[in-house]
Amino acid sequence: MNELIFVDHVLSIARYCRTRLLVAALIMASGGQTSLAQTAPAPEGHAVITIYHHVSDTTPRSTSLTAEELRIQMEYLRDNHFEVWPLDRLINALQNKDPLPERTAALTFDDAYISIYDTGWPLLKEFGFPMTLFVTTQPVNDNQRGYMTWDQIREMSDAGVIIANHMVNHPHMVDALPGETNADRLARLRVELLEAQTRIKTETGQDHKIMAYPYGEFDDDITAMIAEMGFVALAQNSGAVGYYSDFTALPRYPLAASFADIESARTKLDSLAFQVLEHSPRSPVTDSKNPPVTLQLAGDFNVSQLGCYANGKPLTLQWIDRDAVHFTIQAEEEFQMRRYGYICTAPKRGTNRYYWFNKLWIRSVPGNAD
Repeated sequence: MNELIFVDHVLSIARYCRTRLLVAALIMASGGQTSLAQTAPAPEGHAVITIYHHVSDTTPRSTSLTAEELRIQMEYLRDNHFEVWPLDRLINALQNKDPLPERTAALTFDDAYISIYDTGWPLLKEFGFPMTLFVTTQPVNDNQRGYMTWDQIREMSDAGVIIANHMVNHPHMVDALPGETNADRLARLRVELLEAQTRIKTETGQDHKIMAYPYGEFDDDITAMIAEMGFVALAQNSGAVGYYSDFTALPRYPLAASFADIESARTKLDSLAFQVLEHSPRSPVTDSKNPPVTLQLAGDFNVSQLGCYANGKPLTLQWIDRDAVHFTIQAEEEFQMRRYGYICTAPKRGTNRYYWFNKLWIRSVPGNAD
C-alpha cells in the first residue's frame, strides 16, 4: 500500500516539474506577463507510536521505565489533549489519508513481559487508553519466567487490547544462520511469522496483520516479504508517522531508560513526520561504520532551520538541491555498535513542534547480538 502511494507521489512530482518547465517557457515567450500560482502543499497527517518493554524498577534499565515515569507520560498525553487511538485504527487512517486530530498517539508494548500485565496495563486502564501487545510466542508457550501466560494474554484480549505478532523466537531477522543462504533465511522468517500468527489467532481469536520487528531490525528483502504477505510492520527507530510513511517499517519512539523522563519524551510526543521524497539507501543494513545517506524531505518548515545529527553531533548537509531540500549526510565519527542512527529535525513554521526523521543503521554481525 505504502509503496504504491510513494510511486504515485513521485509521479505527481514529475508531472509538477514538467508543468513548471512549460509555464516557465510560456513566461519567457510572453515577455514575463504570465504568473504561476503557488501549488498547494501535500496534505499532512501526523501521529506518534510509542514502544515500551518492561514497566518496572527491577528489570534492565535499557528497556525499562518505572510505573511513575509511565504515569507522568500518560498524564502528559491526557493534559495536552492527545487522542490515543488503537493501533489498527491509526494505521487505517494513515493509509487512507483520513483526517487526524491535531495530536494523535498509539501505545505499544513488546515481548509480553509480566510487568506489562501487572503494572503497565492497569495504569493505561486508569486513563482509558487503548494499547497493543506484540507477543513473542515461544517464551509464553514455555511458561518462561518473567513473561505472561496465555490466560493473561487472553484476559487482555477479551478486554480490547490488540494482540499482534512479534515472531516466535525474537530473532535478529537480518542475520543468516551459519551456512544459511539468503533465500533460506527469508523462508525461515516467513515460517516463523506465520507460526506466531497462527498461535496468536488460536489463543485469542485475533488475526491482525500487524507485526513488530524484534530489535527493530529489517532489510529490503524482509520489507518486500512483509509487503507481499500483506502485513504492516513496526520498527523501533524514533520518529513520527504520517500519510507518506513506510508501512513496512513504521517508526516508534522508545520512551524508556534515558528517554523516559517527560522533558525528553514531550518533544517526541509532539513531533511530526517529514514527507520523505528520497531515502537512499532505504535498507538500514550496512558494513560501514559511518555510511552516507541521501534524503529529500518536504514539510512546512524553513530549510535554514533543518539540522541533522549523529550521536548528538551536527552533520554537514551536502546539498544536491537546497531549494528542493535534497542532500546527503555522513557522520565523521565511526560507530562501533550494532545499531545507530542519524536524526534530522526542523521546526514546523509557526509552532513549537518539530518534524523528525531517524535513519537507522544496522551492522549485521552474526553471533554479535548486541
